Amino acid sequence: MLATSRAVSCRAPIGRRQLKTQAVADTALVISGATATSLALGRFVFLPFHRDNLKRQQPRQNDTPYAEAGDRLAQEATFATTTNDPAGFTFVDVLGWGALGHAVGYALLATTSLQAAGFNPKPDALPLY
Repeated sequence: MLATSRAVSCRAPIGRRQLKTQAVADTALVISGATATSLALGRFVFLPFHRDNLKRQQPRQNDTPYAEAGDRLAQEATFATTTNDPAGFTFVDVLGWGALGHAVGYALLATTSLQAAGFNPKPDALPLY
């Protein structure tokens, strides 16, 4: 004998609800805005401070930088330091500040979608152990 098949309806258990994670804002706008802000901060705010620190951290031998003392391997790569930007914002700076902007944008999107789903990433009271 052949067993007859019955139609079985599958429902979600009672008391369970489906969560749909959505970003609060448009993803492209948040990532682009965070990247543009990061690049602007790097170019106009932090670049002079960064260049000043780099000049102070060059290794010296008898109060002469290694490159001036004749060490040809101590010279920086020219492709990384040449630029047409008047302030000296290089290709490496663009990559670094752009990556930082992308990370900040992703973090903003992640925390806002967690909050929209009902999860508080920063609880008010931390348990004391």
